[in-house]
Amino acid sequence: MDHSSTHLRRAAFAYLLAGIGLLAFGFQFWFLGAIETEAKGRLLAPFIFLSDDAFVPTEQGGWIGLVSKVGMFVGAFSLWKTGEPTGFGKKRSLLFIPMAGAAAYILGQWMPLPFAPMGAFLSGIGMLVVGFASLKANIWTGWKRYVPLLVGSFPFVFMFPILIISGARPAQLIGLWGFAWLLLAWTAWQRAQEVMHQNTMVKQA
Repeated sequence: MDHSSTHLRRAAFAYLLAGIGLLAFGFQFWFLGAIETEAKGRLLAPFIFLSDDAFVPTEQGGWIGLVSKVGMFVGAFSLWKTGEPTGFGKKRSLLFIPMAGAAAYILGQWMPLPFAPMGAFLSGIGMLVVGFASLKANIWTGWKRYVPLLVGSFPFVFMFPILIISGARPAQLIGLWGFAWLLLAWTAWQRAQEVMHQNTMVKQA
């Protein structure tokens, strides 16, 4: 259990970075007057675009964006290590999907097409399936068990429909996704406290 709480705290910190990075990305559009501009780079092939500068803040979030995406990967990996909220066994492997999404997001810093939209899709679908597994496993209880579903559903409810309708990514909404990741960070932290309390009770018994 000590190891479980450590991994859960690590997941909480990683998802905190993920959420802050997304909010920082949105902040420049909400309050600093940033506007979407055509990305600078080279089209190597259909749907393969190489960016000239991987760290332009308004494109992929700059260095903060990279830290955010690494946070998504570390968070999912930490949950995989502890077997939460899916439980161990085959369902635990579902966490490989959001890990793959985070890895695609990281590659998207340098090659926005196809990896940035792939990262959003895999992260969303990954957290959805993890969320459904969470409901069945019932390791996370109460409101906590629904949080992965909230994180996973956000891009499908808000981001992708606007992308399909307008043909342009909804930068402001991408930033709002950060609140869902912050909630996941808080959830992992709360679960870590539960595990630590359970461990203390066992030692005292």
